[in-house]
Amino acid sequence: MGVCTSQSQPKKVQKHKNQSLTMPSQQPLTTREQKTVTVQFQEPTSIKRITTPVRRVSPNQVTTPVQKASPNNTTTPVQRVSPSLQSTPKTMIVQSTQQQEKARNGSLLNIPMQRINSRQGSKSIQSPASRKYSVVSGLNHNSQSKTIMQHNETGQLVLVEILKYENRNQQYIDMLDELQLDHMHIVKIIDIHIDSQKKNYQVIYEHCQGGTLSKFQDSQELDYQTIGSIFYQMVEALAYVHKLGYSHDELTIDSFSVFDDSSTPFIKLSDIRSIYQFMYPKNSLLYEPPNSSNHHHHHKDSDKFQNIQTKNRSQSNDIWAIAIIILQLLNHEFPFEIENINKFKPEKEFAKQTLDIYPLLIEMLHHNPNDRITLEKCLVHPYLIKMKQIQPKDYLQPFNNIIKSKNMTYLHKCLFQYLLSFYASDHLKVLTKLFTAADLDKDGQLNNQELQLLFKEQPQEQALQISDFVDITLEDFLLFAADKQLVLTPDCLSSSFKAFSKSYNYITPKSISKMIPDSDEEKLQQDFDAYNLNYTFQQNEYEEFLTNYQSPKPII
Repeated sequence: MGVCTSQSQPKKVQKHKNQSLTMPSQQPLTTREQKTVTVQFQEPTSIKRITTPVRRVSPNQVTTPVQKASPNNTTTPVQRVSPSLQSTPKTMIVQSTQQQEKARNGSLLNIPMQRINSRQGSKSIQSPASRKYSVVSGLNHNSQSKTIMQHNETGQLVLVEILKYENRNQQYIDMLDELQLDHMHIVKIIDIHIDSQKKNYQVIYEHCQGGTLSKFQDSQELDYQTIGSIFYQMVEALAYVHKLGYSHDELTIDSFSVFDDSSTPFIKLSDIRSIYQFMYPKNSLLYEPPNSSNHHHHHKDSDKFQNIQTKNRSQSNDIWAIAIIILQLLNHEFPFEIENINKFKPEKEFAKQTLDIYPLLIEMLHHNPNDRITLEKCLVHPYLIKMKQIQPKDYLQPFNNIIKSKNMTYLHKCLFQYLLSFYASDHLKVLTKLFTAADLDKDGQLNNQELQLLFKEQPQEQALQISDFVDITLEDFLLFAADKQLVLTPDCLSSSFKAFSKSYNYITPKSISKMIPDSDEEKLQQDFDAYNLNYTFQQNEYEEFLTNYQSPKPII
């Protein structure tokens, strides 16, 4: 039962309406509908790179159906919509619209997110990003086109990419509207602005505070288990992309960044543009498989992509690249010199290795792309199953959080529901994975047996009474197990107080119930009375009350 649901509501996780606090979560995408345009080329052995705008399919146009891709089909489509591992020399498929599957997240994961339609002529084109964000002095990004900025109200750090008005950039913006990636290990696009005076687009991305994976590796020694956890997260992110029918094709170690390095590194695919368009990043050739046409046509100057005539898309390229990145993390060097790539035989090179990571790496590094294991099969490989089991427990450490939360009042629960959903969405998504893995019968609750398995590794000094949590729902689990310190920061407390108080300098039960539609105003009022709040919260009282959630005390 949702923590802020009144007693008259049925016992189930509530789905919030699209009102001020909770908005429908972004819906993950399924494989696109089979509406395509087929563009024929004259070159018999390669695919020509298009440097002019590709006309997109309108829902009203007549389209050609696409046959299901097959590895044995010599004319399998090779562009990003193809799920095959083999390229075709003649045909490029450009797909248009897509279906969206219904969101399955609880209300705590319904994160407000502003997406702006930036197509030319749209009435929803917004003002420059500088009206909402300010440049943070002293923080620089490794890309000259990207700047670290801070939200003027919430203090949230973001990454802003400046793109000039050009056909290629316009195509990218349009593609972002079509395919909105929604995965915990892929950076989110928070906003898109247009600055009409400077004639540029401004794409607002999540900021990964830990920096690129290569810088993270240089700053500390990564142990074997940490590398395994990073391996699992990489595979999970790219498997999601592949499932949508896309591929990245230009992965390098710097395609990934560390989002949170407080425990086991929590990484994200931070370079996402290559999923939509080839970008020819520096050093990408080092991560491309042998016998790739890209080895013969790759140009070192990424600004001269118009001169590159051929480059093929294949999901097998991502499989090879991930394995090379992991070998780089393990050994601090590439496993071969680029000119000797065809002589690199992983099955011989690693035959004497005893670590259990190497059998999977060998399966990912077959020279023949059709022999490489798919990322979907990687996820059920015994090695990565083990990495999946240890990663969330090490990262989350929810047991202590549950103990700290046992004395929370109804008012605390409502306020933390708001704070966590608004400021700690990724933390909640990781917790959701832990809950989903524990919910063996998939009924949306954890019974006694499932809780026994979940809590079997809890520290002895933190022994929990499992009977207190029988039939706990996802929403309640997220609330109790979440790390409250993530949202008890000055910025979060200050901005949330402004949201609850609106133009006034105090919060009332009524203002809270307006922001959290499913909350019970009468129960909120009872807590106000019990803790001497005199019907209103001043900001200092609001912060004090939340900070003392472990042992609530009346306000003096």
